[in-house]
Amino acid sequence: MNKVRGTNSTTFHRSRLGPRAIQHPVFLRILGVSLFAHLVRFIDFTLVAWLLVQKTDSSMAVGSLVFFRVIPFLIFGPFVGALLDRYPRITLFRLTQLGMAFLSFAFAVLVYTGYASLPVIFAYSTFVGAMMMIEISSRKAYVSGVVGPAILGSAIALDMALLNAAWFIGSALGGVVAELIDTFWAYIFIGIVLVTNFLLLRRLPKMLRPDLYSSSGSALKLLRDGYFFARRNPVIFAALLVVGVNNFFGYPFESMAPAFADDIYGAGPMAFGLLMSAQGLGSMITAGYIALRGRRLRNPGLLLISASLLQGIGNIGFSYTDSLGIGFLAITGLGLISMVFGITHATLILLVAPLNLRGRIMGFQMLMMGLYPIGSMALGVFGDLVGLQQAVRFFAISGILLLLLIWFKYPQLRKPFT
Repeated sequence: MNKVRGTNSTTFHRSRLGPRAIQHPVFLRILGVSLFAHLVRFIDFTLVAWLLVQKTDSSMAVGSLVFFRVIPFLIFGPFVGALLDRYPRITLFRLTQLGMAFLSFAFAVLVYTGYASLPVIFAYSTFVGAMMMIEISSRKAYVSGVVGPAILGSAIALDMALLNAAWFIGSALGGVVAELIDTFWAYIFIGIVLVTNFLLLRRLPKMLRPDLYSSSGSALKLLRDGYFFARRNPVIFAALLVVGVNNFFGYPFESMAPAFADDIYGAGPMAFGLLMSAQGLGSMITAGYIALRGRRLRNPGLLLISASLLQGIGNIGFSYTDSLGIGFLAITGLGLISMVFGITHATLILLVAPLNLRGRIMGFQMLMMGLYPIGSMALGVFGDLVGLQQAVRFFAISGILLLLLIWFKYPQLRKPFT
């Protein structure tokens, strides 16, 4: 049998059945840990969202939940990128599991003592978002070094397939937990799972080569070098612009799903959890297909901007939904499209960025992803002023126009890789 070799000395066998990346023992362990981390994350988000909508009817407050969870991406994203180019990525990934476990135990105590007010919920979401930012970037950077470029797209798709399976199952379970189980015990269980993940990640290879990674110079100098490289590379720069535009304008169906469920569809806790799982179902279909296809993505840039445009059109359709069933179908379809966006921007950055700058380019990617909470907050404010459905349409049309501008200004993004 042939062997596939990454950038390290570890080898693994190619298989005619299933994604080849899953044959790698290190990747397989990362995948298992990630599955449980994703699962409890979406249980957590559904529980927090349900707690929030029980305390307020404001669209702005609902948008603020997403804002506080993702705002660390905007503030600290580039600095985390510099961190990835200095320290072993597996070490950072492992420490995030312990950090999130501590936050889960702390939030359980706050819920039990009755101190889970809106400010506390927002503060908890911010700290979880910071841990999540480091976890996502360190895991992807580590995996890219383990499996190598030939099957990187398949590996990322497989990871995202499990992420969205966990999204679908975890969000639905979150609704059941909100109905049947005391929230205190739910967060104790989440913390135990994350501590177990921390232990399972022991003794994996560090994959850090000092000759390739930056170990000297200030963080600002490292960031400046990464910025100038990204600015001079039209493919990376255009991809970052698409990521920023789509994260700001392209996710009303996600950030406002709790408001639609409560205010427009009149959903109870179980139906609420089901709706929150719809995006995960659609995304799981796309990610599963790309993972099982097992081929390198030849034109990720074209797929990236095309999926973003389709996502904007889909948001316009979502804004007209007025029932739980139609809303579920709309969000499922948008989840399918948005996963193409998610896989292609992650794959493109990892393929184009050189190894010694990869962490910093990913940091700027995190920065662009950090525009998501700003967009969610702005959408919530605008929704309180003009109506939620009208605000969703305005955001979708604005995003489409900006994406068309990028389409024509940066044709290099749409060219296939040779």
